[in-house]
Amino acid sequence: MAKHPRYVSPKQTGLYPDRDLDCQMAMEDVFQSVAEYGEAAGWSEREVADALIELAHNRWFMLEAKEKMFEEGAGVIIRKDRTSPLH
Repeated sequence: MAKHPRYVSPKQTGLYPDRDLDCQMAMEDVFQSVAEYGEAAGWSEREVADALIELAHNRWFMLEAKEKMFEEGAGVIIRKDRTSPLH
């Protein structure tokens, strides 16, 4: 069964060279644990790999959509219509 993963923070704040590789290395134990739990539950290595890829893609698309929504909605204020209580 998978061991409890360790969590590693970025080596420094802000952007720096190889930050993406540091993130991959930091996530590797967690990723491996998730894969091992899936396999221990009866899913094949291929099924687990496919599921993890799809989950990663879905998360990426969600982040893209969120960023686009905020970019397109920047400066827009939505207010509730103030209708007269008499009408």
